[in-house]
Amino acid sequence: MVYRRFSRILALVTLTVLYFLAGKLGLHLAFVHASASPVWPPAGIALVALLLFGYGMWPAIFLGAFLVNMTTFGNVATSLAIGVGNTLEAVCGAWLVNRFANGTRVFDRAQDVFKFAFAVVTSTAISPSIGLTSLALAGYANWSTYGPIWTTWWLGDATGDLIFAPIMILWGVKPRWRWNGKKDVEVALILLLLLALGEAIFGGWLPISAKHYPVAFVCGPILIWMAFRMSQRETATGIFILSAIAIWGTLRNFGPFVMETENQSLLVLQSSTAVLTLTAMALAAAMAERRRVEAALEGQKALVEAANRTKDNFLAMLSHELRTPLSPVLLAVENLQNEWPKRPEIASALDMIRRNIRVEQHLIDDLLDVTRISKGKLALNLTSVDAHGQIRNVVETCRSEWAGKKIRMQLDLTAGDRFVVADEARFQQIIWNLVQNAIKFSREEGVVNISTVNESPGELTIIVQDHGIGIELEAMERIFNPFEQGERSLKRRFGGLGLGLAISKSLAEAHAATLNATSEGLNRGATFKLTIKTSALVAHDGAISLPVEKQPPKALRILLVDDHVDTCTVMGKLLAARGHKVTVAHDMKSAFEKVEADGFDVLISDVGLPDGSGMELMAKSRDVLVGIAMSGFGTEADAARSLEAGFSQHLVKPVTMEKLDAALQTVVGLKTEFSLRKSRLARRDPHA
Repeated sequence: MVYRRFSRILALVTLTVLYFLAGKLGLHLAFVHASASPVWPPAGIALVALLLFGYGMWPAIFLGAFLVNMTTFGNVATSLAIGVGNTLEAVCGAWLVNRFANGTRVFDRAQDVFKFAFAVVTSTAISPSIGLTSLALAGYANWSTYGPIWTTWWLGDATGDLIFAPIMILWGVKPRWRWNGKKDVEVALILLLLLALGEAIFGGWLPISAKHYPVAFVCGPILIWMAFRMSQRETATGIFILSAIAIWGTLRNFGPFVMETENQSLLVLQSSTAVLTLTAMALAAAMAERRRVEAALEGQKALVEAANRTKDNFLAMLSHELRTPLSPVLLAVENLQNEWPKRPEIASALDMIRRNIRVEQHLIDDLLDVTRISKGKLALNLTSVDAHGQIRNVVETCRSEWAGKKIRMQLDLTAGDRFVVADEARFQQIIWNLVQNAIKFSREEGVVNISTVNESPGELTIIVQDHGIGIELEAMERIFNPFEQGERSLKRRFGGLGLGLAISKSLAEAHAATLNATSEGLNRGATFKLTIKTSALVAHDGAISLPVEKQPPKALRILLVDDHVDTCTVMGKLLAARGHKVTVAHDMKSAFEKVEADGFDVLISDVGLPDGSGMELMAKSRDVLVGIAMSGFGTEADAARSLEAGFSQHLVKPVTMEKLDAALQTVVGLKTEFSLRKSRLARRDPHA
């Protein structure tokens, strides 16, 4: 308690002494009257003291003002009046700044800088009004010169606040300075340039200083540059340095502000400096605001990007977790279809199960496709594609859906130029989404028309038309937005994620194609038109060679690794039924032990394992066998990582036996090539 009281007394004494010394210095420039100076730093000191340390500092201001005037001019009564006026001026100014201009953070925003200027101009009218009136009443000032003296007094106090307060507030709020490399070097160079220009204009170095040419404006761009590039503190420092040089030079009769009398010279100089200060500080505050907004936007951008990465990782993991249990179900359905092919009621049930698994798989693919498209990671392998063939394939693939609703599928594929430049899989995906959309929103026993036409040379237009529920006019603008299905109630009525059309639109744009939708309204059906460039190939309807029937793969020694027990059980059973010898492992450690103990031809492994990864297992085993990776992660990057690890194939779950058989056919050839190469190396180096 005693220490705090001592600190407060010390602060009051320090402020009194500082105010007294600054006041004595200011009154040395009092030319129109002994108590009125156009340069009055104590006004800024008093305002800053109240803003930084609180209104409790007013006694020091009063005492300092009283002592300055008591030892200069007037009597006790006039000195007391001037002390009261100066104190009220500082208190009023501090209250206005705190109330309307954000207090000590007054220079953080441009609008607060202008509010600060208004508070200063208003509050500084108090001191000359009280002080000069008391001097005039006591006979220490002539009423005839009341106007010029009042103007000088007021302008000195106002410019004292405008010029000296900013530098003291900004350095007082953040007194610490840290080296900031290139920026501080730039600040130092600009301050040196400002010092050199100030001396050149006001220091008498050049003849131009004595001729009083109006060249002070050359310092303006330097201060504006400081405000634009640096902080408010550096700008206020530059203004203070320039003001000190200008006052010193003007008093020595140098520079463009020299007038008939010294008082006039200082009044014009201080007015010009005040305007420049207001402009530069407002610009510096505006630039600081902009930098804060940019930093906030960068922070928000980083948060959004982090959230987006989290979302992508979540979708990837979700797809893996959703795909994994689908694999044994799909394989079990295939097994049952092979065992009971002649039981119609069972075959129908199995077809239903398989169809819904395929729908689930497409939903997962749609989620991942949205992520790929949004990140611009959609890779296209463009080739010449027979559009009519792809349309027929899609219609046949969707047979169970349109046949189940008793929809009549009418094809009118009459376009002569039917080969298009497209990625075959992605082109089929567009057609599949359009056909599925038409089937979903058609009524029972409805009609879906699919036609093709060459409306322009080098272009093919595919038209998919249904006579279903149609699309409202206001919904047309958002029909291609993700997660939209026109009317909100349609999601509850028809299900789905509302991604098919959005993905199709993005895929069409990736092919430099257009996809448009039209509808005459609710219950009037909808028409979708896909227009895409055709290739230079000409369709040939001559003899088509039939594909060579694939030979069944020879019996292989297969190591099957997956931590999902059901997948291993069903897949192992189906592989064994094909004549292969299958060994099962559920983690990387036991799998690697089996690789070292027994000889295998092929490794079929899940990428994610409890104690490691299938990639690590493949990397350790790539010298002795070939591998097929299975994963719920289905992006191009995932496949590339699998191939880089040494796998020959990357299958995305759920894995069908058809895909697995094809992959085994491929790796058998690689295995043979691998064995031949190994035997050649052995013959070259028998001691290896």
